Amino acid sequence: MKSKCPPSGTKPKEPLVNATAMINGFEDMDADGCDAKNHEPMQRKQRRAEPRRKAGGSHSGGGMQCRRNKHFSWGSGQGARLADLRAFASGLVILLCGMVASASAVTFDMTEIGNPGNANALSGLGAVNTTFRISTYETNNTQFAEFLNTSTIGKSNQYSIYDANMGSNAQNGGITQSGSAGSYSYAVKSGFEDKPVTWVNWFTAARFVNWYANGGKDVSSTETGSYTLDGKTTGDIVARNAGATAFLPNTNEWTKAAYYTAGTSTYTVWPTGQDTKPTGTVTDMTGNNVANFGVIGNVQQVGSYANTTSSYGLFDMLGNVNEMTDNQGTGANAGKYAAMGGGWGNSTTNINAFTSNLAPVDGSYRLGTAASSSLGFRVATVAVPEPSTYALAGMGMLGMMGMHLAKRRRLAAVPMILGC
Repeated sequence: MKSKCPPSGTKPKEPLVNATAMINGFEDMDADGCDAKNHEPMQRKQRRAEPRRKAGGSHSGGGMQCRRNKHFSWGSGQGARLADLRAFASGLVILLCGMVASASAVTFDMTEIGNPGNANALSGLGAVNTTFRISTYETNNTQFAEFLNTSTIGKSNQYSIYDANMGSNAQNGGITQSGSAGSYSYAVKSGFEDKPVTWVNWFTAARFVNWYANGGKDVSSTETGSYTLDGKTTGDIVARNAGATAFLPNTNEWTKAAYYTAGTSTYTVWPTGQDTKPTGTVTDMTGNNVANFGVIGNVQQVGSYANTTSSYGLFDMLGNVNEMTDNQGTGANAGKYAAMGGGWGNSTTNINAFTSNLAPVDGSYRLGTAASSSLGFRVATVAVPEPSTYALAGMGMLGMMGMHLAKRRRLAAVPMILGC
């Protein structure tokens, strides 16, 4: 059973690798090569130029021919290759350190959705040609409050990213606001830390994703990145930009994460990993096919239904809150997005619309400005190599650098051994 993650939003640890120190180490390697030139044995510096050897002739110097050791140059040949290697290794160090140092103030427990190239479900959705990752849990109040407190637009509540219902709705709003414009601060209500954030509209969720994708810092842009918003708060939702690294999942990605079973290349009927209809409950959460819908209740802590997950191990893909996607519908639903998975307010009857056999019905589509107590989101990202992959690459590069340095020093020592 997958264990529940602690509330997110803690600051990242300091980088374990110091880029400046490592790159300075590469500079020292160059300096060693220069020192080998500047500190050649005296007899080499004072020795007369040797005559060019003639074919078949004798050599006036007699004895072993002593040729000046050829030092690497940084313009061609082996020296150029070493320079390229050094530049690449330096870039790798910067990349490694940047990945750690630029970590967002918000963190997610992510699940990889692999098996690219799968077919659609009966609904005509679910085919995804790339591996991606998606948050294991719905975005919670702790994570969203970190965004509000850290981002520049949160301090001023620009674009109304904080909805007053977050504070006034006793059952489903989990964040309070204090202070004045320009210096607003936000606090999570007691007991709501791990409940899904609600009263967020699509444009606000897209701004959260932009901020997260751009580093999750106070100066990180909320208007560009995954979605080009440029102040937009109404109208049609915005298309995902090419090359986006974090995003709201589209309907295909969400469908695959919720219903697809990699081992059998099939789809379960329900996003609980089951083909039989689940039970809606807020009292018995220990079953393996239960969810928060169809009862008089409210949002529950994410991951509360600990034994009920999608085939990939995602929690609350059915019920709790409806989840946003980022692709527009067609026809009457153009400009809107499909809210997937149903929420705590969905009845037992209309929850039947949220199966892998049916495409989203008209009632599932929302305007970008819609916000409610049963609407939330989760974040998806591109797949990234495991940290161990970067570490192995880095070790390999450093090893190659060491081998080249050792070879240079051995060659520099040859004239001294020969007495030249």
